[in-house]
Amino acid sequence: MTFENTDFTDLADRVRTQSADAPGSDTERVTIRSLESLDTDALADLLEMAETEHDRPADLVFVLPQPPTDLAADASPEALEDALGRTVRVEEELPDDTVLLLTPDAVDGMELVEPRSITCGLVGRAADA
Repeated sequence: MTFENTDFTDLADRVRTQSADAPGSDTERVTIRSLESLDTDALADLLEMAETEHDRPADLVFVLPQPPTDLAADASPEALEDALGRTVRVEEELPDDTVLLLTPDAVDGMELVEPRSITCGLVGRAADA
């Protein structure tokens, strides 16, 4: 997974407008879910939901904001990898209220190559906000 040309602030904005629940849309869309907090349990729930909807669940990778404040007391990225069984990548530019769960080939720079391979968790916000 390479994100050398990725502006995570812009990517998060683009992902948020690609909801799979967008009315009248017949194009591939991102799955967006609300999270009450950014902790291990919430990430595990997001992973479980994404695994059931994804055709390659073993390839899913978490991208978390830096610093993941709710996780600071909960777990390091390495401990999260052990707990969740997935790679965890921390990106400073990702907004604090956003977590991405995606396959390595779902994003190329700023392009959403495979929107259906992206799940976005929005912390403390309604999914359709």
